[in-house]
Parts: sequence; structure tokens; C-alpha cells
Amino acid sequence: MQFNTFVSSINDLERCVKAANLKEVLLQPTLLARQGQLSQQQTHSLASTATKYGLHPVLVWDILMPEQTMKNICQQLSLWELSKFPTVRVCDPGAAWWLKTHHPNIALQFIVETGNHNLEALRGWCEIFSQSLARLILSIELPEKKLIEYCQKLPVACEILGVGQILLFYSPRSLLSPHLLDPDSEKKIPLETTVSSEDSNNRNFSTLETAHGTFMFLDKDQFILDKLENLEKSGLHTVCLDLRHLGQNGDIAVDIDKICTHILTDPVSLRKNWGKPTQSTFFKGNRTNSMFSRMKSKHKLVKYRQNLGLAEVVAGESGNYIVFQSLRPFAASQIEKIIIPTGEEIEIPAEIVLRNLNGQIVQSCDREQILITDWIRKAMPGSLLLGKNPE
Repeated sequence: MQFNTFVSSINDLERCVKAANLKEVLLQPTLLARQGQLSQQQTHSLASTATKYGLHPVLVWDILMPEQTMKNICQQLSLWELSKFPTVRVCDPGAAWWLKTHHPNIALQFIVETGNHNLEALRGWCEIFSQSLARLILSIELPEKKLIEYCQKLPVACEILGVGQILLFYSPRSLLSPHLLDPDSEKKIPLETTVSSEDSNNRNFSTLETAHGTFMFLDKDQFILDKLENLEKSGLHTVCLDLRHLGQNGDIAVDIDKICTHILTDPVSLRKNWGKPTQSTFFKGNRTNSMFSRMKSKHKLVKYRQNLGLAEVVAGESGNYIVFQSLRPFAASQIEKIIIPTGEEIEIPAEIVLRNLNGQIVQSCDREQILITDWIRKAMPGSLLLGKNPE
């Protein structure tokens, strides 16, 4: 099993050379790639240097293309030295077919992250692109059991995202610049900001606009680097380490050599010390369904809120803390238990204490006061802290 990553500089390449099990680098030209910022000359130069360093350069072509855009790009590619790129990574079947027809010696890596969640669809692509197809990049929404099955049954190598941003939304439209830039502004894209809404409890989602559209990402990184053992045994070929959102000073493979070493020696520690919150939502099964049961069952708590509810969980961090907002004045001695939106009741650990925002222990509180406790297992936003039934 090997690793690959995106690069944008000589510094990135030099780190990749030192990275264990990393043999392949992904190059993103502005013309072809969603987040591309490399000119044609820069892309060619980095490809030549990568080859010189013993790395395998892969040209990324992953944008959405209407008819005229596709024609324009194909015309421009006639000016490129595509021989410098033994492999091209595409997500548009039209781009894949054009390469197979006009450049049959180029190997294809086909991104099938969207709309290809069954074995027959994946086998179909293998048949259509036959000998040109070198790899399928599978969806992170596939659970581990399916990933193992597909790695074992498909006739081509498979790849999965091991760590990186989770794309929530991609539109070819420019959605940020009309709001962030004055009509006469000389500032150019890319533009980056965060977007939140009341519907998402004001969580901040990283949002990016490039020449090819607008992208919104989850506020947690995909991370399965501590869960690769069974996939490696099943024959998984490549794990992508996407560090683009952690870039610094024009480099986008910062610390890639150290990260590869940690994956092989102590991936659990790597996850614990990762610079952003992480998740592997679909890896063991689709747990996103649970939010709907919580939404539907919120009405179950109305009677408790009106009578016994003392405070509501408004936030928390698994394993660390819970944040409550009091619904009415109460004393700590009144607390009995917690009820979560599904209706399940949870006993309060005996050692739990209430603290205010200054970290001071409080024995009583006022209405709408913020209170913090240590982590309480299963407690989630919308759960209610209940008082004792009056005698």
C-alpha cells in the first residue's frame, strides 16, 4: 500500500522524497483542477522535477465541464507536453474518453466518488476504459466492508482518501465574489471564508471560490489512517493524504514526511494530535442517519422542558466537556439525570460538577446561564438536564 499527496512547489517534492511509502504526487494546473493554482509552465517543471526525484507525477483534471469548456480545454491541451504525465486523474467521463481516444498511452485514474456506490457500476467503468484504466478513486461514503469487497473483486487498483477535507458542496458558479468583493475590486480568486447557518448550530464550514466554482467543506477532516489494517490486507493500493487546506507559504504538502512516518508507527497518536477535528462517519456504517431520528424525536422532550427541564445541552466535545444553557434558575442539588432526544435517560455521574465560564464551581445558577461539565457519555445537543420530581 502506497501514499500519494498534492504538491505545488519544489519544497513539497523534497519532503515527498523523504516520505515513507510515498511514490506519487498530484499536480493541479489552474486550467484543469478545481483548486489548481499552477500555470502550464509550473506544472511541466514540477512534473520534470518529480520524475528526476524518482516520484510519479499525476496530472489532475477534476473540474466540472459544460460542452464549450470541454472543447476549449481539449484545444489548449494540444499545446501541452502530455508525455511528461504518464498518468492523468479525471472525474468527468468525457475527459476520460477523450484521453483514451487521443492519448491511449496515458494511464487513467478515474474519480468515482459520486454516484458509483455499487459493484456493477464500478465494473462497468473498468470495461469501458479497459486497458487505459489504472485506478479507481472510491467514495469515502462506502463503509469498510464494501471497500474491502471492492478492493478484492475489481480488476484495477483502488484508492481511498485517508485524510483530508470532506467536500459538502461544489457549484461551478462564483458564489463568494459577488458578496465579498466590490465590482471594481482588483482582488483575484481564490477566495476563502467560512459560512454558517442557524440550521447547523452556527458551525463554520470552510468555503472556497476558485476559477472553477465554489466549494464548501465539512468542519471536520476525514481521517481513517488509524483504520487501514484490514484495507491493506484486502489489497488497497493507494491512500491519499490531502493536506491542501493545511498549506503554508505556497506549500501544500507540509510535514508530509513526518505524517507518513506517523502513519506507519503510531497512527492513533497522529489522529489525537491532528490539527483539526476528525471523523470517519461512513467507515463503520452510515451514522448520519441518527440525526434524523433525533430531529423527529425532539417533540418527545417538550413535556420535560416545560416541567422538569433545568438546562439544555448546546455544545460539547467528545471525551472532554459538555456545555449547557440553563432554562430556569436551579440548584445543583436538584439535578437528577439527563434525557437525550431519542428519549433515553442517562444517569449523572456522581463526580460531575457544574462550572461557570470562569471555571468556578457553582452550586446554583440563573436563567440562561452557560454551564460547563466534564464529558457525559451519550449527551448531545438538544439533551435536557432534568430535575427531581417534586414530592
